[in-house]
Amino acid sequence: MKRAWLTAVVLLQLAALSGCGYQWRSPYREDIKTVAVPVFVNRTYYRGLEVTLSQAVIEDIETHTPYKVVPKERADTILEGEITAAKTATLGISPQTALPQEQEFDVEVSFTWKNLRTGQIMVQRKNFDEKASYYPTLGEDPSVGSQSAVEKLALSVVQELQADW
Repeated sequence: MKRAWLTAVVLLQLAALSGCGYQWRSPYREDIKTVAVPVFVNRTYYRGLEVTLSQAVIEDIETHTPYKVVPKERADTILEGEITAAKTATLGISPQTALPQEQEFDVEVSFTWKNLRTGQIMVQRKNFDEKASYYPTLGEDPSVGSQSAVEKLALSVVQELQADW
């Protein structure tokens, strides 16, 4: 009896869902297939940050979107950006030694996603940033914070490529 009741409930839910006209749509633009991602320009003193960020953006585009990263000559669009700031800040210090216990690495970018066929700017962001903490007292150096901040920033940039609703 209990099983028959459960089956009836499931069938009613399926019938309601199929009749409501709901259609799943990708959060990404369907008219775009390819993206070129040149290495970001780096305006900071943190060398290599531009390569790490560009590689992370490419990886996230390939992993999380339907777009394919290709050279500019074959691309529908181009995602260009520059790292405008990168800094560390101390969030907590040891009361005994006055040494930093927790620090934060902050990376800021400005970027533009442009349609190469029409010249239309589809997304433009200024002063877009992400932060990540690291712990020198646990033996972590600033590269731990910078890597984590760059990975978070890359994913945030890629999420900005979603279509407007």
